[in-house]
Amino acid sequence: MTTGGNSSDGPMGDPYGSGPGSQGHGQGYGQSAYGGQPYGNDPYGGQPYGEPFPQPGADNGPVRSGPIDATDAISAGWSLFKNNPLPWVLISLITLVISGLVGALGVTDSAAMATFANLLSIVVGLVLQAFMLRGALLEVDGYKPALGDFFRLHNFGWFVVAAIIVGILTTLGLVVVIIGAFVVGFFLYWTLYFVVDRNMNAMNAITSSFNAIKSDAGNLFVLAILNTLITIVGFLLVFVGLLAAMPIVMLASMVAYRSVTGPSDFSRQASVAA
Repeated sequence: MTTGGNSSDGPMGDPYGSGPGSQGHGQGYGQSAYGGQPYGNDPYGGQPYGEPFPQPGADNGPVRSGPIDATDAISAGWSLFKNNPLPWVLISLITLVISGLVGALGVTDSAAMATFANLLSIVVGLVLQAFMLRGALLEVDGYKPALGDFFRLHNFGWFVVAAIIVGILTTLGLVVVIIGAFVVGFFLYWTLYFVVDRNMNAMNAITSSFNAIKSDAGNLFVLAILNTLITIVGFLLVFVGLLAAMPIVMLASMVAYRSVTGPSDFSRQASVAA
């Protein structure tokens, strides 16, 4: 895996390395310096969102944060995708093919086989989501991933537990009132991001997701709508459209996550481990 170049190479208005002399995406996303946004003291100690977290970005370059702009996040996601499209197209293709094959197992008259297929679909879906989250963290932090860099699991036990709890809470929101499910899903959307990025347990990740998204809920809601529209367009363009829509949505969401929560040591340590 290669690393992004020094983030100080690019101009202040060019955090993704498109300016002259820039070699990577290490500067991150946003307008003001990281440090204004609070976060947990220990990125691998499971501390929930809320305490100062002064960490540098990729390659010790300056990393910036601040309130997000939804269209800027989408634009940044597109820039990251087009600068490293092959692994993202391949991981999206793998995800769609495997999900389709597992889903086909459930088309049966056997109740036992259908139950097995449903359980397998959940497990496979979680694994694939964990892979894509890892790749997005590396990409946004300036460590351009190759395809093989996606296929590692981090804190997967708590990842599964957190996904189950979020699923239960979303279902309860649906039972109470339909809009409740959307509210729960929206505020807990970054739960699995925190589990992977900060090595958190399920409850700390849920709390952190709620606090982080609440801090810029208006802009993040606009981003959620735009991401939904991009996904719908991907579906309308059938299979090929999703190969671009899935990465762009994931990367735009990760750009926003990094902007709001600040940097961590995840990508630096992951690149050393690789």
